[in-house]
Amino acid sequence: MILSNFTVNHFEKIESYIPFQTISFSDGLIIFTIAFLVILFRYLSLVYLSFLIFWIKKIKNDFKVHDFKIKDNQISHEIKWSLVSTFIFAFFALIMAFLWKNNLTQIYLKFDQYSIWYLPVSFLIYSLMHEFYFYFTHLWMHRPGIYARVHAVHHYSRKVSPWASFSFHPYETVIQALFLPLMICIVPIHPVVAVTYLTFMTLTAISNHLGVEIMPKKYFEKWFISGAHHSIHHEKFTSNYGLYYTFLDKFFKTEYLPKN
Repeated sequence: MILSNFTVNHFEKIESYIPFQTISFSDGLIIFTIAFLVILFRYLSLVYLSFLIFWIKKIKNDFKVHDFKIKDNQISHEIKWSLVSTFIFAFFALIMAFLWKNNLTQIYLKFDQYSIWYLPVSFLIYSLMHEFYFYFTHLWMHRPGIYARVHAVHHYSRKVSPWASFSFHPYETVIQALFLPLMICIVPIHPVVAVTYLTFMTLTAISNHLGVEIMPKKYFEKWFISGAHHSIHHEKFTSNYGLYYTFLDKFFKTEYLPKN
């Protein structure tokens, strides 16, 4: 019980997340560096593990969504742009830290401030708001004149691989990264939920670009984005714009599912 109380108290202090009174240039550099290393480690470790299991060891080989015959330089292309994206994501992590330290956000620390039930509810709210944000910005990035300058880097991976999860042009990375700084200024969220959501974002990005269908279709295919669903987007370009859910693709009639 003492350990439990200690743990709860630890996660209810801002110093547990940002151990600086203010953010000076040197403190900001430390925050940026730590954020960069954490994001990079999470990307490299999770993607490599996925690549090892599904591409090298060929687990669930019967559930591949394409033949794995990708361009010779595709993985190096994806890693290069993912490193650039990681740099930008880390910069936005610094921005969020600055906003939080200056009381410009709706981040709260007491777990029960909005009742304990609000923790999962806030996660759901963020995912739904993110769905709208992503769908319409994604649709915009496919407009003629915008696509080549903003989104073509990501679609270089015509056949998806897990290394493509963060492979974006800097313009697209900025668009992607803006969502969370905007949301934390509007919708209350606990930092533990925020960190969980960031990890969830990485995991779903990898699963969507895995090149293997790992979702149990019978239960999830109708309402949730899967590896097969997003792979179709990379192949056809004109359908399946969603992030987590399929309801916007369904409503705006931009969903395409092959008839089996």
